[in-house]
Amino acid sequence: MAALMTLLRLGLGGLFLDQRAFQAQRDAPGGVARGAALVTLVSLLVTVAALLGNLGESLTQPDPRLVSATIHQSLKAMPWYAETTASLPTFAADFEQVFTRLNSFSLTPSPQSSLLGVVTAPFLALLGWLLTGTVVHGLARAFGGSARFGQTLACTAVASGASLLGLVQIVPYAEMLPGTLFLASALLALFGTYVAVREAHGLSPWRSFWAVTLGPLLLTLLLLVLYCCFAFMLVSALRSVGGGSGR
Repeated sequence: MAALMTLLRLGLGGLFLDQRAFQAQRDAPGGVARGAALVTLVSLLVTVAALLGNLGESLTQPDPRLVSATIHQSLKAMPWYAETTASLPTFAADFEQVFTRLNSFSLTPSPQSSLLGVVTAPFLALLGWLLTGTVVHGLARAFGGSARFGQTLACTAVASGASLLGLVQIVPYAEMLPGTLFLASALLALFGTYVAVREAHGLSPWRSFWAVTLGPLLLTLLLLVLYCCFAFMLVSALRSVGGGSGR
């Protein structure tokens, strides 16, 4: 129980960017193991909260079939539908086809997907922590940092406390716009990683900033280059096909 309370305090310290939590992890003898436990615990808490919230939504939301039928009937009862059908004989069939596709689309996560997330999220969180810690450690050492790799991992684990923002998902319909919690957690985790690098390596604010942001910037640049290469190859292929068919 004491170990669980320690992990919760560290997670809250990461959520509120408390530098004392990062310093405690830096100086802890078993910081890496405790960091792995913290990342796993935070991920489990958030995914279980999301599962409970999605169950609440599925139990309280109206029957989607009735909602769909009401919208369908209302659209067909409007004057524009009769006018368009009279002018375009194929419009009725196209309308039914498009409406059927839209009817199968939902922005509300299913409880089944949330249950799968309870199993897979901890492994993905641990993998993301290790990758982030490795990249950040290499950049921090390149900028003059002095911390060991284990100390970097221990401190960056505290930044995972930013994901505790996702506990609000336990309240059904708490996230009105999909993705807002993810973006907020990612931004807060970036600030947390900055504090982790600063406290672990003793770097200046600007060096800590570049050690944290240079990795995502290089990754974004790489993705843009790959996207441009793919677009160029696709356009070239289409032109060659068009030129061959023209002959």
